[in-house]
Amino acid sequence: MISILIVDDNSLKVADIKQVLYEYPEINNKINVVADTNNARRLLEENKYDLLILDLVLPNDFGDEESPDNGVDFLNEIKLDPNKKCPYHILGITGKPEYIEKYSSDFSKNLWFLIEYQAGVELWKELLRNKIEYLIDSKRDIQLLNVLDYDFDVAIITALDKELKKILALDWKWKEKPMVNDKTSFYIGQFEKGKSTIRVAAACTPQMGMCASSTLSMKLIHHFKPKYLIMSGIAAGIKGEVNLGDIMIADEIWDASSGKIKGDKDKGSLFLPDPKHKTLSEDIKEVLLKIKRDRKYLNQIQENYQAESPQTILNLHVGPMTSVPAVVQSNREIEKIRTQSRKLIGLEMEAYGVFYSAAHAPKPKPTAISVKSACDFADEEKGDTFQDYAAYTSASFIYELVMNELTF
Repeated sequence: MISILIVDDNSLKVADIKQVLYEYPEINNKINVVADTNNARRLLEENKYDLLILDLVLPNDFGDEESPDNGVDFLNEIKLDPNKKCPYHILGITGKPEYIEKYSSDFSKNLWFLIEYQAGVELWKELLRNKIEYLIDSKRDIQLLNVLDYDFDVAIITALDKELKKILALDWKWKEKPMVNDKTSFYIGQFEKGKSTIRVAAACTPQMGMCASSTLSMKLIHHFKPKYLIMSGIAAGIKGEVNLGDIMIADEIWDASSGKIKGDKDKGSLFLPDPKHKTLSEDIKEVLLKIKRDRKYLNQIQENYQAESPQTILNLHVGPMTSVPAVVQSNREIEKIRTQSRKLIGLEMEAYGVFYSAAHAPKPKPTAISVKSACDFADEEKGDTFQDYAAYTSASFIYELVMNELTF
């Protein structure tokens, strides 16, 4: 957490200083030691240190004559040379008491300090500890403030490559963003909204399901710290509630497989549901309900699709949806699931994992939204004819939502 450069040619003094520094686990092995000013110059060109502990009487090169002027010249050079990364704090420490008064002003003019080192004496150690503790507390506060700020505005997650392609077709200047030690393919883009640049990120899970969506959600949150985390893609609609291609937004989502399986001597195994619901932000729900009432964007989205589409008017639905652990192609299973919510509008396999990750992420937590369109009814007649259209309507609605409705 704290990086330190010690410039001192007295090995016993360096050992005493390091003994104090090693009291703090935040420092660990982030200590560099050199014995002359030229090596110190090289390190300051390469590294930004939190603290420079500087001896006053130093040689310019190892083996050269030592002089307090070398230390002072180096000190003044640090501040003026643009090629050197000036440490955040500098502490002078000398074992020559006769130099304290003479050279203190060279340190104090920049609010740095020169203290006296004496072997076996605690005073200088306490002063050094005070400086280290101040640095640790200050850096922790700065890091905490950074953690509590959003970075990206929107992160979009999909479960299928065909869904991701629809997102990457949106006019947001996408480019691939490699991450160190993470082989997931991430994409970032941006657009101008008023006087602000809105930044977006996107990625696709390697497989379907809540486990994969939750894992990727946490990666997106970790890498990009988005204000909104949006699930895009296709889902099964409930026949009679929605039409094929319709956009379904979950105002509540739960894991349909959460519960208890109980043996019964007459009925065999019984499943007793115990759903844990995650809900949509009420503010966003109000925005969506107004879009639904006014039919904003829907006609244009439908008209812009050039391939085969259902012979029904595109609609927007805001209601309960559930995540299931497997692809469903059975009217009987649909009826079992509907016993958990009579107003169910659709089912899919990932959104609960997205909402769960957003709710349990470190601060700043993103707001989760699931925007999925009906590609089938999860019955025995289930097919893939309108998967492309459903992926398109989902992505297109997200585009309008981000461009025109969400606040950043």
